[in-house]
Amino acid sequence: MMHIISLKNKTKHIPITAFADPPELYVPLQGYKGIMQLLVQPGTTVKKHQKIAELTGTFACCIHAPVSGIVQGIEDINGQPHVKLLNDFKEDEYELPALKPERLSAADILLGLKEYGIEGSGGARFPTHLKYNIHDSPIDTFIINGAECEPYLSADYAILKNESMALVKAIGLLQKVINAKTVVIAIEKQHKELKKLLASNLSEQRIKIHLLPNEYPQGGELQLIKSVTGKELPKGCVPSQHGIVVSNVGTLWAVYNAFYSNKPYVERIITISGEKAKNLGNYIVKVGTPVSFIINKVGLEDKTSDQTVILGGPMMGKAIDDDRTPIHKGTGGLLILPEHKNNNYNCIQCGYCADVCPQKLMPMEFVRTEAQQDTEKLLQLHLNDCIECGACAYVCPSDIPLMKNIFAGKQALRAS
Repeated sequence: MMHIISLKNKTKHIPITAFADPPELYVPLQGYKGIMQLLVQPGTTVKKHQKIAELTGTFACCIHAPVSGIVQGIEDINGQPHVKLLNDFKEDEYELPALKPERLSAADILLGLKEYGIEGSGGARFPTHLKYNIHDSPIDTFIINGAECEPYLSADYAILKNESMALVKAIGLLQKVINAKTVVIAIEKQHKELKKLLASNLSEQRIKIHLLPNEYPQGGELQLIKSVTGKELPKGCVPSQHGIVVSNVGTLWAVYNAFYSNKPYVERIITISGEKAKNLGNYIVKVGTPVSFIINKVGLEDKTSDQTVILGGPMMGKAIDDDRTPIHKGTGGLLILPEHKNNNYNCIQCGYCADVCPQKLMPMEFVRTEAQQDTEKLLQLHLNDCIECGACAYVCPSDIPLMKNIFAGKQALRAS
C-alpha cells in the first residue's frame, strides 16, 4: 500500500446538502450479475419510490423510481441499459408498507433489504441482503468501513460526522441478523477528530473505533480486514465464512433510510470536487441524475480548458465520455479534473506496479497478455483478483495506461 496526498480538506467539513432534482433521469438497469427487467411499460406514469425494475434469481435486486414522472423507455449508455424517466416534479409518492424495526425478525430484515433495493455503496454494489444472509455462520467481527482512502472523496466522512446516530440505529438493526461479538468502526488517522465525536454518540453502545494508517487502498475489503483483525483472508473468499462482515458507511445510511424513513435506495451522498469544479461539497443526489445536469449546476472553474470528468474517485473511478452517464448506487463522487493524456511508453521494468499492488499481482503482465488476447494466460495471472484500485497506474513512471488494459482484459474474460 502507499500514501497519496489528499485534497479532502476542500470538502470534508462542508455540511451535507440536497442537490436539485433533474428534469430527466437515467436509472441503471445493470444489476450485480445481470440486467433487471422493467416492470412498467414505456409511457407509464410512475410514483416516487415505486418499484420499476427487478432481477430475480441468486443475485436478486431491484430499483425504484427516484422521482414521480413518465417512463420514456430504455436507452443505451456506455453499452448498458438505462430507464429514462421524465420528472414531472409532482413528488407524487408511492405508499410503501411501513416497516417497524423493533418488531422485525432476522428473516424480515433480510427481506426488507432486498425489497428496498439496498446494495453496497462502496462501489461493488453487491446486494446487501445476500451479504447478511450468513447461513448460521458465527460472526466474530462486524466492521463498518469508514476508510474513504481515495483522494478528493469525503462523502463517508460527512456521513460519519453528521449522521452518526443514524449509523448506530442501522448497526443495531443489522446486529439482529448477524449478532457479531465485536463491532468496529474503522477510520483513517487523518480523520482522527471523528473519534471523539463518534465516541460521544457511542457511549452506551458496544462499538469500538479503530484508527487505520493513511494508506491506499486501505478501504479494500481484504486490506481492511487485515488492518482491523490481523487476519489475512484468501482472495476470493466470503468473509462471513471466516467470521467477519464488512459494510460501508454509505450502505448503513441507506439501511437507516429504508427501515426508519420508509425510503428505498433512490438517493445517495456523493462528493463533488476537482480543480475544474465550482461549488464543491457533499451532496444528496438522486440515483439516475446525469452528469451533464450536475456539471451545469456546480459550474466549471475554467470552461475553455480541457477537463476530465470522473465518476467515482481518481484512483478507482472511470472517466466518462457520455454526459448522460448517471449517478448510481455505488457512486461515491463526481470529479472534474484537468485532462491527463496517458501515453503508452515502453515499460522500463521497474517493478513499481507489482510493489504497490495490494493483491500481489503483476499488472504489467496483464498489459502484455491482454495485447496478445490470451484469455487463458490472463486467468493464470489471476486478473479477476484485481480490485481495480489504480495504484499501479498511479506509480507507473512510464505513464502506461494500465487500468485501460485491465478493464479490457476483464471484458475479454467475461466474453470468453
